[in-house]
Order: sequence, then C-alpha cells, then structure tokens
Amino acid sequence: MGAYKNRKIAKGNLKKILEDPSKVLFIHYSYSKTYEDDAYGVLSPIITSIVIKSLDNQIDTQLAIHFEADKGDLPIEQIQDSYRELELRILRSFNEFVKRHQGYVWIHWDMKNIHFGFDAIKHRYEKIFESLSDFCEIPNSHKQNLRVIIEGIYGEGFVNGPDSLRSLKLCNNKNVLDPCYLSMEEESLEFERKNFDIVIKSVDCKVDFIRKSTIKLVNNNLIICNKNNFSIFVDIVNHPIFTFIGWLSTLIGLVIAIIAIV
Repeated sequence: MGAYKNRKIAKGNLKKILEDPSKVLFIHYSYSKTYEDDAYGVLSPIITSIVIKSLDNQIDTQLAIHFEADKGDLPIEQIQDSYRELELRILRSFNEFVKRHQGYVWIHWDMKNIHFGFDAIKHRYEKIFESLSDFCEIPNSHKQNLRVIIEGIYGEGFVNGPDSLRSLKLCNNKNVLDPCYLSMEEESLEFERKNFDIVIKSVDCKVDFIRKSTIKLVNNNLIICNKNNFSIFVDIVNHPIFTFIGWLSTLIGLVIAIIAIV
C-alpha cells in the first residue's frame, strides 16, 4: 500500500473520531509482571490501574488497585494479599463504565493484542470471573489506535526508539521528558515497590498526552520526529506561505490577462 493511500485511510479514521467529539474517550492502563503467584498472576500480568479521559474534558476516571484498597481501609502492608479481589473490583468497574458508554470511540496507543490491550483486559476478566457472560466488549470499529493513524499519515519511522509514545512526547516537549512518565516495565517495578501514586501518575500522564496529541494532529500542530517524503511534500504544498504564493501568482496572472485584453 502506497504512502498516498495510507495517508488517505489514516485521515479518514481521524475524521471518524471527530464525528461526535462528545463521544470520544482516551484510555491507557498499567500492569504488573512482577507479582508471581502461580495460581493468579504469573501467566498474564495483573491489571493495576486504568485511566480514561474524554475529548470534551467531562470524564476523568481513574481505576487503581490502591484506590480500591483505600475504599476498604486496607493497610498498605496487606494489599499484596488482596490483589485478586482488588483487581476484580477494577475490572468490574471498567466493565460497568463500558456498558454506560456504548457507542463511544476509544482512542488508545497500541492496545492491540492479548499481551497489551483490550484483549488482555478481557483475558484478566475471564480469568478472575471465570466467565464472560456479563462482559461488555468494545467493538473493533469503535477502537482507534493513534499510533497507527500517525504512522499512516507520516510513515513507519515517524519516531525513534522502541517506546514510540515516549519518543513522540519528547519531540513535542523540546526533548525534555515529563518526570511522571515511566515505561511499562518501570511501572511494573514501581508497583512491586508499592509506589502506587507514581504508577497512576504515569498512566494519567500518558492518557493526557494521547488526548493532546489527537487534538494537535487534527489541528496539524503535532511535532513529528521523522516524516516520509510524501508527507513532507503535502506539508509544503499546504503551508500558508506556499498557498499565498499560489494565490499571488493566480492574481498576477489574472491582472496580466486583463491588461492584455485591454
């Protein structure tokens, strides 16, 4: 598939997102690979927190194991013994949220498979509840991967390094990384150390950036590290200066034509 067609599809997906801004949600989550209980968490990472924000700023939902522990007045030294019950509460709350927001568009960053994504959340739900009878699944048509959209517009190498979200954040913050931002591995380690506030702040930071990046992308203000040749050409052609030159050339040509007739 050529650059032109990729860009057209990506722009089309971006347009769909904005059809109803009041029904656009942004999501990211954290997990822990470090909790090694053979009967519970070793084969699939436990979900430790989920953050959801809306495009219109009306929704800012944070679900986290330590928040659930606090609701039950559970001391921090006893939290590890109750991870299963606390994660169950997170997943139940998330499922109820999805039920209340059917028909919404969910924008995410590479939440694309069972290793990390909506399928992973579904797997944990089934593992703990031992059933999917009450599970409300988000249709694939209502999920939009922002990384794929940006890649479609600017090419595969639009960022540098394995952590594409981190790289894009650096590009848009004068190469200074937000101190709240952690890699998924770092979030897992901080969770193991029971630094729960650090983890939720990192996830919140990521969701906030995904939201702001979407808005910037729509307004053509998102800074991209690397662009393919086609996108560079399109940006030049659509630049205000180039447009002005084209308009000025047309005007001059019109004047010359009028003088010639006279």
